[in-house]
Amino acid sequence: MIEPTMSPSLIAKSPSPIQSTTPSDSESDDPLQSLLLASDLIPLAQDVTKFAGVDYATSQAGVLEVTLNGTVVKIKHDGGAAGCGGKVWPAGELLSRYLIGARENEKYLANEVVWKESAKRKIKIIELGSGTGLVGLALGNAYNLAPRGSAVKDTGLDIIVTDQVNMLSLMADNVELNDLQGTVSAEVLDWGTELPEHYVRPFPDVILAADCVYYEPSFPLLETTLLAMTGDNTLVLMSYKRRRKADKRFFQSIKKNFRIEEIKDYEEYKDFSRESVFLYRLIRKTPM
Repeated sequence: MIEPTMSPSLIAKSPSPIQSTTPSDSESDDPLQSLLLASDLIPLAQDVTKFAGVDYATSQAGVLEVTLNGTVVKIKHDGGAAGCGGKVWPAGELLSRYLIGARENEKYLANEVVWKESAKRKIKIIELGSGTGLVGLALGNAYNLAPRGSAVKDTGLDIIVTDQVNMLSLMADNVELNDLQGTVSAEVLDWGTELPEHYVRPFPDVILAADCVYYEPSFPLLETTLLAMTGDNTLVLMSYKRRRKADKRFFQSIKKNFRIEEIKDYEEYKDFSRESVFLYRLIRKTPM
């Protein structure tokens, strides 16, 4: 991840049920319209806040242990010493909760691809801009805790958390801290560069991106990587904290090749959307 000019504040909210909604293609429901808001969404730096209900010192290193939808995750963080990726962010909490919640809710997009298909074959999941690795760790822990029948060869999850080289040791430490070797691995991936062959042969079943849209110079690099890594059947889930009007340029640009649908039918929608944190599905328009 590339250091932004200002660190965003964190949120942590308790789930509250809502009526299920379906994204619409109408102009009034266009998710990009929600980006056109005033500049008061630019965040203020905080030293201590709450993340998943736990007090969290954003400027200090340590280990945070949180429970997300019944799944315990241990997160070593460096207080930003290696960049903003060394902290935990609300968009990561949202995507983690959504993926874990999909285990029991067949209406969630990830239920079929992540939870049902992984009982039949190995599912390849790549997280972009992972930072601490929170989302991959949460999903890996949830999968290992889930009850399963008799083991079937070559099934389960193969999760790769990725970021720039300065985040590699932190991601690797967190994989070990959560005892996820064999389910989660940490690798260096610079957006905009040529992808290693094992990223695209075969294409990932799922691409995850939490809070990757925040620094404008990185927008074309992220778009290039998403295009190169996304196959016709890849599920792309992106959680996003709205901060600046400039973020809209990223979404406008990727609309050339991706259809963007906001996901609203999850329990925590009202809590996260109130804090300008949203979840999107990106659907590739142009076939490979």
